[in-house]
Amino acid sequence: MSHPYQLIIIIIFLVFGLAACGDSGNGDAESASASALSDEARFDSDIRKNGCMLLTAKLVSATFDVPADKLRQMKILGCRYDWGHENEVVEAGISMILAHKSEESAARWFGNATKSKTAEEMKAEMAKVTKRLDAKAKLDTKAKSMAKGILGAVGSKAVNFEDIAGVGEEARVNDDGSVYVRVDNLTFIVSAYKGAKAPRLDLKGVDLKQMAVVAKESATQWASETAPQRKKDGTRLARAIVEGL
Repeated sequence: MSHPYQLIIIIIFLVFGLAACGDSGNGDAESASASALSDEARFDSDIRKNGCMLLTAKLVSATFDVPADKLRQMKILGCRYDWGHENEVVEAGISMILAHKSEESAARWFGNATKSKTAEEMKAEMAKVTKRLDAKAKLDTKAKSMAKGILGAVGSKAVNFEDIAGVGEEARVNDDGSVYVRVDNLTFIVSAYKGAKAPRLDLKGVDLKQMAVVAKESATQWASETAPQRKKDGTRLARAIVEGL
């Protein structure tokens, strides 16, 4: 399950391109560190289309000890694999694969995208995105409605990031275990989980109007309970992907 902040970043990316996450607020510190970064690009833009080459079934199999030929592959804004047996599942994915013009611009994007935010800051950011959605003349009404629906569903929740050592040039993991990685001018998001299946939703006695609420609450609780494992597995997978570049 995607963290609300990851969903927001994906919406901004799809609608507005790479000018995504606004000013990180670090000013001079960012400028100083950026001066030490290369203005050359190791990865070209075509890599964005090759998510399943970065994250192969063989790599997922080796990382989580599952049969490669039993993994179900899905190419959705990157690449994703699912596997299940009895009460155990494996989920592994890579998304938001971006080859920036330079290492400097990648570092700037990464800093903005992985900045911890309070609930109030998230609320303000979502309001800003909604306003920009309304102003986007080329975006059809259906797409705007869908994006607003996602923004409304995720609510205003604080997001926190922690640094991860030894993965690429920079790596950070957020509350739900999504790992953001930068390698030179390349950035991407990794998510992974190996563990028990989510409990079956109990809708006994729940009327139709409340089903969506109950489902959301159950999903939120499950995401919270499995977050520590997702952080661990996401980090393992991110490290494996970087080592294979």
